[in-house]
Amino acid sequence: MSKTEKQKTGAWGEEKASLFLIQQGYEIIERNYGIREGEVDIIAWDRSGEYPVLSFVEVKARSFGHDSAERAIGRGKMKRVKKAAIDFCQKQNIDTGSIWIKFELVSVYFEVGDEKIELKKYIVPSWLFD
Repeated sequence: MSKTEKQKTGAWGEEKASLFLIQQGYEIIERNYGIREGEVDIIAWDRSGEYPVLSFVEVKARSFGHDSAERAIGRGKMKRVKKAAIDFCQKQNIDTGSIWIKFELVSVYFEVGDEKIELKKYIVPSWLFD
């Protein structure tokens, strides 16, 4: 089955986001981790600080001039990401009480038919999980 244009754009955006995170000191350990209730685009160790932090990253790719990538996530989406993150930690025997964990968004903006790309990284606020 061939991918739709939206799926191709999403996969391309996730690849750009992965490279962006690696340049910032992250170690990618899983991509597109999914369960029936949700999916995490990228799971990585952020080793850029004093202590490693396990990061669950949602990626949104948008062309310049279209809707905001940052506004494309909401409570429902982040609750599904959190469910997948919990499942991942349980299956990997990760003690969430003894490590730092964060949820992030990487927005990938691009110009159609051009090489111009802009990436932005945000920590997802906790109120999106309520």
